[in-house]
Amino acid sequence: MKIRQIIYVLMLVVLTASCKKENQYLPPDFNYEIEPVVITEDVITGAYYSNYTASDWAKKYTYAPALGEYSALDASIMEQHRKWADDARLDFFVFTWNGTSGNAQLNSFINGRNSKVKMVINYSTAHLSVSNTSPLTGAKLTTMINEFKSLANTHFNQDYYYKINGQPVVGISPLNLSSSAANSIDYGTVIPALKAAMKEVGVDLYIIGEITSGWLPPQRYKPAVKSMDAVVLKDWSTDVYDRFVFFPSFSDMNWKNWTDSTKVWNVDFVPCIFPGYNDKVMTPTSKKYDLNPDVAFYSKYSNVAKRNLGAKRIVLINSWNNFQTGTAIEPTKENGLVFLETTRKEFKVNH
Repeated sequence: MKIRQIIYVLMLVVLTASCKKENQYLPPDFNYEIEPVVITEDVITGAYYSNYTASDWAKKYTYAPALGEYSALDASIMEQHRKWADDARLDFFVFTWNGTSGNAQLNSFINGRNSKVKMVINYSTAHLSVSNTSPLTGAKLTTMINEFKSLANTHFNQDYYYKINGQPVVGISPLNLSSSAANSIDYGTVIPALKAAMKEVGVDLYIIGEITSGWLPPQRYKPAVKSMDAVVLKDWSTDVYDRFVFFPSFSDMNWKNWTDSTKVWNVDFVPCIFPGYNDKVMTPTSKKYDLNPDVAFYSKYSNVAKRNLGAKRIVLINSWNNFQTGTAIEPTKENGLVFLETTRKEFKVNH
């Protein structure tokens, strides 16, 4: 009997040692809770703004805007949007500028403005028609610089334009160039040239480079990112099951990787969040997982953002009003004002 007991104990010891040896190589827990982050100073918040026309509404949409199928160029609509933005304590809207086609939306925002919310221009390089054989150098770079000087004369010095310590905040998109145009823009050359030219006219830009997709490794875009003041990854929707199931913690780990890397490069990481995601109405064949808008999810995602703020403490929201992807914080018939209220409560001290 004793011999059997001794053998049994020895087997337990060996088994325990074996398990311990195997477990020491397992990764840390990736399904952890995101605890609330209490802020002691306001977080700068901006939201991507989409212009809607009849053709946009024809694409179908996930949730119904409280204002119906509107035009963002309608003065009464823009007035209501600015009022709601103030209710959410948003600091700015992000307007895409892709050549002169972006001017009408900017003018709509400016006209009749008596609100606190400001604007930031996200400069798209698409209209420059760069390619590997016709890169952003020479005459094309001169065009870009002249366009920025024109935007500076018209907008950057105005009180409605958002600045950090006197620096106008601008976005430049995209940093993640397609494989067919991978050599079309050398940001390491373009951005210093742009900044130098703007400083000659008295404008010191704070540039946020935009990567249009999420879940990408920072090292892949290191040369481009290092030339920016900050970087944002705009779209964190996913077609990967594990990312969907463990979305908050997976996002947190990914963003920590970005904050650790960009801090070494002296670049701010700007988290980008949404209240949910559902593009199945517009694109029934979409493989993206549905993250239906939910206050609990949005609050948790906001706390992931607060855990991973850059030095300037900026968070972008994608989106104010992209109804095709179900990411809008603008009031809808289904969700009302809850996402405006949550934005204010999560990112402002005296909410």
